[in-house]
Amino acid sequence: MPATWNLDFLEHNKARRFPLAADASVTDSTGTFTLPDSFLVGLDFPIHTAMDMLPGQFFLRCLGVTSTGFVFIFAYQSDTGAVDVATAMIPRSSFQPYKGFQVGGLSPFDDTVGTLALGALDDIDRQPAGMWTFTLEQTRIEPFCTRPNLRGVTGLIVTNGTDQSTRITGDVELIAGTNVQITPVLVDGQNPQLIISAISGEGTLQSCVCQGEEQQAPCIRRFNGVTGTAAGDFYLLGDNCFQFTAITNGLKLSDKCCQPCCSCPELEAITADLSLMKAERDNFAVFMSQLMTAVNQMELTVLGARLNDRGCTTC
Repeated sequence: MPATWNLDFLEHNKARRFPLAADASVTDSTGTFTLPDSFLVGLDFPIHTAMDMLPGQFFLRCLGVTSTGFVFIFAYQSDTGAVDVATAMIPRSSFQPYKGFQVGGLSPFDDTVGTLALGALDDIDRQPAGMWTFTLEQTRIEPFCTRPNLRGVTGLIVTNGTDQSTRITGDVELIAGTNVQITPVLVDGQNPQLIISAISGEGTLQSCVCQGEEQQAPCIRRFNGVTGTAAGDFYLLGDNCFQFTAITNGLKLSDKCCQPCCSCPELEAITADLSLMKAERDNFAVFMSQLMTAVNQMELTVLGARLNDRGCTTC
């Protein structure tokens, strides 16, 4: 009885072109590099139905083979040329047979995440290293691998200045706040819209002051009960110490009496004199100590000479 081999899906793909089309030549544009069947064995990249793209027009546009890893760039062949739609970078250190690696979408597919799988590296390592480019006919992807996907909102983030909230998921309700009105617009054949308007009216907590509706503030009539002239003038006078100086949109009040009268040269001279006085004081203290020592020694010598070692005699 012949032996029976029970191979899984990815194991079968090592012996065929899938996920590339069966009629793809898998040879790069220069004819130097040939993509082995055992290398790329799985690909799943969801395409949003709103993009209105043909599944059979996706292909592997570029493959980078280096000693450290591999770079994949997938593209879509439109009427005006090839457009890059996704990319993946796989380090050799992370390689495991049939392990899924992430394929990140490029704008306008930047919110789409796909998956690819590699089978073996033996055959790809026999090919020359470098960055190799392909056309649609050379590396066209089976339409089965670019399944349709509905575009949707995955979450909301509220930003206030530099602060951001955590991602809000599930059913989200938008509620109008003070002086704000939210109006949904639903028209057949058009995308639903939400119009956010600043209003002033019923349901608001305070009136909205719009441009052109500002009211002039009341004038200043007196300072501490003192009024101005009939023309509205009010005088502020300085004296020997206080001085008023006109500045942009205001007055500057300066106190000239509290400012230091000495400049840096005078202060340096005073500091030098004080340092000299301190040195003289230290010298005087040393002299006084020496003088005290001399006086004590003289007293001991004079008393010793007068009394000697004999007692007093009675006169």
